Amino acid sequence: MAILPLSALPDTVVVVGASGFVGRNLVAHLAGRVPRLIAVSPSGQSVPGATEAARFDALEALSVPADAIVVNVAAQRYDADKFETAQSDLLTGNAEIANRLYRFCLTKGIREVRAASSVAVYPAALDPLDDAQAVDLNAPPNRNEAFYAWSKRWSEVIADLHAERYGIHTISFRLSNPYGPHDSTDPRKAHVLPAFVMRALAPGERFEIKGNPLVERDFIYVGDVVDVFARSLEMRETSDALNLCRGETTTLLDLARTILEVAGEDRPVHAPDTATHGVLARRSTNRRLRERFGLSSFTGLADGLRPTIAWYREAYRGGADHAGA
Repeated sequence: MAILPLSALPDTVVVVGASGFVGRNLVAHLAGRVPRLIAVSPSGQSVPGATEAARFDALEALSVPADAIVVNVAAQRYDADKFETAQSDLLTGNAEIANRLYRFCLTKGIREVRAASSVAVYPAALDPLDDAQAVDLNAPPNRNEAFYAWSKRWSEVIADLHAERYGIHTISFRLSNPYGPHDSTDPRKAHVLPAFVMRALAPGERFEIKGNPLVERDFIYVGDVVDVFARSLEMRETSDALNLCRGETTTLLDLARTILEVAGEDRPVHAPDTATHGVLARRSTNRRLRERFGLSSFTGLADGLRPTIAWYREAYRGGADHAGA
């Protein structure tokens, strides 16, 4: 496999979505290593570790050099109880984020982008999800997340278009269930692992799994995610899409048991529902990622859960709402 061109970390990095889960972790990881670290978010709020902040709707007003690198980890969020009505917003919101980002790069002469994509882009019937093969856009993604999947497919398509026409190089990382500190403390917005953590930390005689406990997912610790993003900032003039995952799956039953064990909570797991809403097992390959970045292993589930659970406990002590998920 060809070695990617290496360079030093850039003097300027623009993190779009810096106030979100992955964004906060990335900014903290880059703090002190990048002279100018700009946190872009809808509110323009300051983010610990960033040297400055900007609103997303004022992105074009930023004065940045052409050798800056833009990292897009922004995403349209929604409440779980509004899932059905939020689908159109997911599609248009994520597409608009990508469209504005590349327009910004064009006006500033920026030629390097890193982007958070998702394994949701793959066809629903594909197993395993292998990034060595191009995504077949004629094969539909999982029906339950089709709007989100197509928004990420579109982001990868326009990345390819801008590479071909304008020489803007994007490395897209297809994330698979990242978890860790700074994730949502609102059960209505949380994905499965943080929802399970909140459920484990809430009072109760038993831990209930809603859905099939044998569903398998690949969970990757956010520390590994931001490490790969940071490593990619030393690379230039390449366009690619890589799975960013552990390469191992865990059932929801084992996930619940591991969370309870790490949290020191001794209670039975109750899983009355065996219905599967979506894909039963989602397995992703990470061989190309490991080869590209020289990675041999990723953080184990229990090891990643320890700082995650510690952060949630501290967040609750600091006044975050604690409602069982």
